[in-house]
Amino acid sequence: MFDLQEAYILTKTGSKGSKTYQVMIVTPFRDFALLSHVSYQQNQEVAFKINDFINSGQTSLLVQQNQRNYLFILNLFILIIMAIATYFATSPVTICTFYKSINKVFIERKSLRGNQVIEHPLENILRFDIQEKQFKHSKLYRAVIVLKSFKEIPINPQYTDENSIKYAVSRIHSFMKY
Repeated sequence: MFDLQEAYILTKTGSKGSKTYQVMIVTPFRDFALLSHVSYQQNQEVAFKINDFINSGQTSLLVQQNQRNYLFILNLFILIIMAIATYFATSPVTICTFYKSINKVFIERKSLRGNQVIEHPLENILRFDIQEKQFKHSKLYRAVIVLKSFKEIPINPQYTDENSIKYAVSRIHSFMKY
């Protein structure tokens, strides 16, 4: 930059009262802003350096600022989002199919990690139950098939809201005529 005139600290107040500080460098052509995500003290040091340089006979001044802390936080946030997205992308999709014609039920769990098929004859089904699980301040539910051997097979391993599960169980009952 040529023909520097002064450096000052611009204070910006956010909508919730938070303040950010930014060093502004004044030239005859326009004002240049340095990074705004540094503390007031750091900005004050930079402004003093620039103003001392303007008033001295020095021919050059190098001022460096970086946002490594913010880049680290941004990268960490992106990695967390990617981990969550990967978890949901690899979680299994469950398809439960009842075949009256061949007298079987098939539960297929498909995911990126592999496929699993569970099959049982319809006559081995004793009943359909709803399991509940306490989760923090609410309850979650899942439908299970109870076999005559009292083995319980969850239709979907994940728990969800009560209304969805009651609706699914009532649809199974109406189809199976229980």
